[in-house]
Amino acid sequence: MNGIALAFLLLLAPHHGTSTYDMNREISLTGTVKEWSYANPHTWLWLTVSTTEEWSIEGAPPNFLLRQGWSPTTLKAGEKLTVLISPLKGEPKRGILLELKRGSGETLIMRPRGSFGRPDRVN
Repeated sequence: MNGIALAFLLLLAPHHGTSTYDMNREISLTGTVKEWSYANPHTWLWLTVSTTEEWSIEGAPPNFLLRQGWSPTTLKAGEKLTVLISPLKGEPKRGILLELKRGSGETLIMRPRGSFGRPDRVN
């Protein structure tokens, strides 16, 4: 296969989307930001929930979040948060970020209902 055909096929390859996450479940976690990575292809939040429990939480791509007012400094290490996530299927302590609430009460939405494969209603 020549290079042009291979490049075309790679462009058509689907992104994993949210299929690896259980978008019908939502889990609320309260903890402290260990790290916030604002880099392509997805942002990541590492949240320390207890002294022995840390969650890796995937976020939306930076260019998507930038249009919603997020930035590399939106979250800071040591900040206390309550997050709403959909868990990764079959793997503990991983999820995809739906929204978060700061100690001040401010709520930041990452994935509005009905987008990114998230159902409009969760039972």
